[in-house]
Amino acid sequence: MDLLDPRDKQPLQAPRFQARYRYRCHERRCGGHEQGLLDWEFVALQRHLAGRSDEEARVLLEARFLTMMFDEGRDPAFYVGNQAKRAHVFSVLGVYYPQR
Repeated sequence: MDLLDPRDKQPLQAPRFQARYRYRCHERRCGGHEQGLLDWEFVALQRHLAGRSDEEARVLLEARFLTMMFDEGRDPAFYVGNQAKRAHVFSVLGVYYPQR
């Protein structure tokens, strides 16, 4: 896609679902974290599931972004980032989940 292409562009659509991860890190005194998920793969899967019911899509999203990624045979880690306007607020940008 060319930004200077005169043809009409399809506007971006907000994802149907939002997700948040709640977890405790390895710090001894960690009271827990809750961070929104901004992963492009999460949004792309939602687009792929556009014809499915909300409940069916939710089950498939959870199967991928909870069950599979955090299976006991995996060693997941988050990629996190923030924005200059809210430097103290971090979001999950992606999940790395190699086999143990």
